[in-house]
Amino acid sequence: MTTEIPLTALDGALWEGLETAHWSSPATMVPRVLHRLALAGPDARPEDCDLLHCLVPEPGRPAPSAAHVALPLLLALATDPEMGRTRVPLTVLLARLLPADPALTGRYRSGALPLLADPDPAVRRAALPLAPDPATLLGLWRTEGEPSVRLALLRALALTGTTGARAVLTETLTEEHPALYVAAVHASAAFDPDLPVRHLHRMLTLLTDPALRPRFANVWYAPHRPDPLTREHLLWATYGLLAHRPDLQAALPDELLAAADRTGDGTLRREAVLLARHHAG
Repeated sequence: MTTEIPLTALDGALWEGLETAHWSSPATMVPRVLHRLALAGPDARPEDCDLLHCLVPEPGRPAPSAAHVALPLLLALATDPEMGRTRVPLTVLLARLLPADPALTGRYRSGALPLLADPDPAVRRAALPLAPDPATLLGLWRTEGEPSVRLALLRALALTGTTGARAVLTETLTEEHPALYVAAVHASAAFDPDLPVRHLHRMLTLLTDPALRPRFANVWYAPHRPDPLTREHLLWATYGLLAHRPDLQAALPDELLAAADRTGDGTLRREAVLLARHHAG
């Protein structure tokens, strides 16, 4: 490790009387987990980070006292390039914890901002909720070149609802990368529910092309989910966007079956059959 955590900060006595956000997780467990992570360094196990989510408060509640003590140590570990596979789950934890309490945001967000420019694309994706404002996200959009991070940025921008975000979505509707284009259509539905209807033909052309399937699976990551979404996930999401058009929603499984027959795509056929059964109730 390039970052050393002071042993005094891991002294169990320091944590006596502190609280986590979950009654079954005592605060004295937190320094033990942090010590285990720090000691293991690049060999640390990502699942150990799950134990630290007891620091994240329920929405609308202040961060527990243990979170205030743990945050400098979490930052030290997440920003340490030698922490290997745990850097992403640690960043996810920070992205949940820091925005949860204004006191934590004001004090520690500046220390977490370098994660937005981290060399690891997975860390950059996980760090997006740490961006302080839509202008920061727009700036990242202009400089980011990795498709998986651009797609996550697009979705994060859409949630801001700003004029700049809508302009980016409109611009991305001309994008040649199939996943970025479909992401722009999906994200734009929040502002214009009929936009997916107008783009349905092109979306289905891209989503049912077997040659393009890997270009969706390699780039579409959902928050707090380690594995990317597949084309099949996106077919179901597209079906959901058509809820206000029952005629198109009902016709979608048959369209997918027809495309599967044309291309000999067995995976698409199986998903179309499942979708048809779901629609039939």
